[in-house]
Amino acid sequence: MLRLVSSTVGPIPVAAGGSGPSQTVEAYNAGDGSLNLSVSVPSTVTWLAATTAASRACATTTAAANCVPLNFTLNTSSLTGGKTYTAVVTVTDASSATIDAPQTITVTVQVGAVVSVYVAPGSSQDIPITTNHKWTSTHATTQDGNNWLSLVLEGTGSFRFVFPYSIHIQPTAGMGVGTYNGSVTTSGSSVAGENVTIPVTMQVTTQPIAQAVPGQISLRMAQGAPPLVYPFDPLITVANIGQGTLTTGAFTTTGGSWLKPDPSVPAFLAIDPTGLSPGDNTGSVTIPTNAVSAPVTIPVDLQIVAKGAPYIYYQGVLDNGTFVPGDTVAQGDVMVVKGEQLSFSPFTEGQAPPLANQVGGATILVNGKQAPLFYSSYGQLAFQMPVDTQLGTALVEVQRDGLTSNTVSVNVAQRAPRIIAVVNQDGSVNTPDGSHPAHVGDELVIYAIGLGPTSPAVATGAPAPSAEPLARVYDALVSFGGGFLAPRVVPDYAGLTPTFAGLYQVNVQVPAESPKGIVNLSVGFPDSRSNALQIAIQQ
Repeated sequence: MLRLVSSTVGPIPVAAGGSGPSQTVEAYNAGDGSLNLSVSVPSTVTWLAATTAASRACATTTAAANCVPLNFTLNTSSLTGGKTYTAVVTVTDASSATIDAPQTITVTVQVGAVVSVYVAPGSSQDIPITTNHKWTSTHATTQDGNNWLSLVLEGTGSFRFVFPYSIHIQPTAGMGVGTYNGSVTTSGSSVAGENVTIPVTMQVTTQPIAQAVPGQISLRMAQGAPPLVYPFDPLITVANIGQGTLTTGAFTTTGGSWLKPDPSVPAFLAIDPTGLSPGDNTGSVTIPTNAVSAPVTIPVDLQIVAKGAPYIYYQGVLDNGTFVPGDTVAQGDVMVVKGEQLSFSPFTEGQAPPLANQVGGATILVNGKQAPLFYSSYGQLAFQMPVDTQLGTALVEVQRDGLTSNTVSVNVAQRAPRIIAVVNQDGSVNTPDGSHPAHVGDELVIYAIGLGPTSPAVATGAPAPSAEPLARVYDALVSFGGGFLAPRVVPDYAGLTPTFAGLYQVNVQVPAESPKGIVNLSVGFPDSRSNALQIAIQQ
């Protein structure tokens, strides 16, 4: 069972014209047997080399006695300064039976690191950088003499060797609109290349400042894959982290016909690899704005690889409520699998319950047993965890076109409640913006997953009964607000939603003693509690 101490390296600041310091990530075996690892770098990435070393005592984790060092050499001397470069490295084991392999490590370097940011008065920005060795001395200087610049260590464990720093930029009171210069100097690392001076420019402005998320898009798709379309294509959001009102215009793209705004939802990017051969394709998205930093440009990289077996991401088996990697899930839960080459059919919805065990050519196995699917797409499948799945570690695989994916583990409990949405008495969805509040005495319907066994029991993939006896769960309490004094209410009904598979609902009346305004609502049991969902409640 493969484990990596870290799945990221960097951002590493590197001087222009120089090579960066070597980096190491440790891997270890969390299961039986032994590992025989290899590391591969995309052929289009010429500035990075990766190798494995002989197993030795772990230096960065106490989870295992021995680790395999994965060593990275940064040959960055030929890279253009003032840019950020990212590569995704794949860690593979020689045995296809190894659980949670392969995995990936993202390596990021900032060449000729120069920090230049826009900041609104009274706000701040933090720029992350990392190092493998702790700096014994850091010094921030500003040309104007004001204390607006610092370097902060964000915390580290005793055995951790990846030290996360951030350059903290915050104008002091009284600093007016204008441009300010400074620098951060580090020293004391045993690796000379890690001791750097980073120039910093702060531009204080009262205009809007546009910030796009993500700042860079990197995708990998197989030759012949179907187009990525809403809701599975990349979403771009642009927020105003400055003052004033931000306005944005329509996206424009460069790079080729494979990249364009999604015609159905323009905030998404449609990716169409049709006709592309294996190799690297680059493009960009430009968003016009009225911001001081206008326009916003986001680089896009699409790597086309040969068609092969399905691939599940590490911790890519998630509940369909909160989507938190590594979270425990429940027997009978509504789940998603995230990965690549899971299906080569366009987005395909499965049949209404009883659910089918194959959709879009994809089949899911949980501990070797087929699980029914809700839908399939190239990079995401939705399925129901079998209600009789053995508690503890479950092993998940995907089959497609006679090929079987890697095996990924997920922890399964009897119950792992997750709230999806809350619907008001009038049928509107209750949201924390207060546009559709509930009132005291209203009957709310809380839709959830993972509430555990029902009485009577309902088979995996089967529709819940629509007449008595309904499939109920017991011992549920709904909390209105947080803390021990929050009112807790016994629901009028808690159980599976009639005719659906895996979806629960909890019907509850808003009590008079409920807090008003924005309220945290959760569903609890003697052994577990759901996530808290914020809703609006008025008198």
